[in-house]
Amino acid sequence: MGIPFQRYILSNGLRLIVHEDHTTPLVSCNIVYKVGSRDENPEQTGMAHLLEHFMFCGSKHIEDFDTHLQNVGAINNAYTSQDLTCYYITLPAINIETALWLESDRMLSLGFNQEQLDIQKNVVMEEFKENFLNRPYGDLWSLFYEVVFKKHPYQWLPIGKELSHIEKVEMPNVKSFYNRFYNPNNAVITIAGNVQFENAVALVEKWFGDIPVGIEIDHSYPKEEEQKELQLVEVFREVPYDMLMKGWSMCGRRDQDFYAFDILSDMLGSGQSSYLYKEFVLEQKLFTDITAYITATNDPGILVISGRPADGVDLETADSALNNFMYHFDGGSNLSGNLQKVKNKIESLLLHNEIKIEDRASILAISESISSVEEFENDKDKYFAVTEEQILDIVKRNIISEKENTLFYRKKK
Repeated sequence: MGIPFQRYILSNGLRLIVHEDHTTPLVSCNIVYKVGSRDENPEQTGMAHLLEHFMFCGSKHIEDFDTHLQNVGAINNAYTSQDLTCYYITLPAINIETALWLESDRMLSLGFNQEQLDIQKNVVMEEFKENFLNRPYGDLWSLFYEVVFKKHPYQWLPIGKELSHIEKVEMPNVKSFYNRFYNPNNAVITIAGNVQFENAVALVEKWFGDIPVGIEIDHSYPKEEEQKELQLVEVFREVPYDMLMKGWSMCGRRDQDFYAFDILSDMLGSGQSSYLYKEFVLEQKLFTDITAYITATNDPGILVISGRPADGVDLETADSALNNFMYHFDGGSNLSGNLQKVKNKIESLLLHNEIKIEDRASILAISESISSVEEFENDKDKYFAVTEEQILDIVKRNIISEKENTLFYRKKK
């Protein structure tokens, strides 16, 4: 990542990152709050995502958030992950103060309108039903996370663990969650585009400087015990075909092994030239589709393989063949070529992610929220430093049967 930036920290702890690009007439304003589903009470999950919705329902002095942005030709949205909540606005540079005015007011004093809360609860509950209860394979990830995580709050998705958790949310719950996490010292704001650093600092001081400091948040979470035996779970659902999902625990985003795991996942199951696709779809014809990926979370996550067994191939046969391949993986004769191919692909992706001004703003905001922009500035070099020996080493240390987590997702007969 080679995005030039300057940093300024307000007295209330708000971290400002500014990236100047005077070739564009736009600016992109990103605010990341360091709160995700991992910060929720296990008995009241889905709060971070619900509050993201509620943040668009007006603040104390501004009842209608979107109309002001539409009037200046802005686009905006937000998302919630397991680690953070991000709000972003892209608009003409001359109107940057509109974005800061809106964002500062909802950071300082959300509206807390009961009618709007009821509406957003219904919206989120319908989203839960549509995507996770009524859609085939909708609960696949939820079930798998519950297999892998026994202590860490990654065991549930941002949408929440149960529909009843959202149904039971009352206004005091929302206020408490908001007051705890939506504070300047728990946030990062990035302004990228046609703006000068000194002007950006002055505007952010103007709109955010008087917002009081919140309580300090301890971003540490229960750690999983070392897994010492295979975990296998099977479920039966009304779906058109079986699915196999399996995974092994891996490190978090800041660990040096992260880059090797990311490359390994691409080598194994990204595209039709990957190891798994060639072995199990093209040659053995045991799967019709198979992929590998990592969860890429701040805390230790999972290297995942998921696939659909071919017609007539049962899950046991597919699983046995996949295990035999993974537990004897040595990269083959073309390990060096496959490693270089993935590195080239990653380099292209990193460069592509820096084309749009809104993507640059997002990269800077997220990096700063994890630790600091500087820690991730040399991501390309860290990917290119991964060796064949490191790939085989993480396989030897982590891809072992007693650390395996497998889900048989069966079609009801």
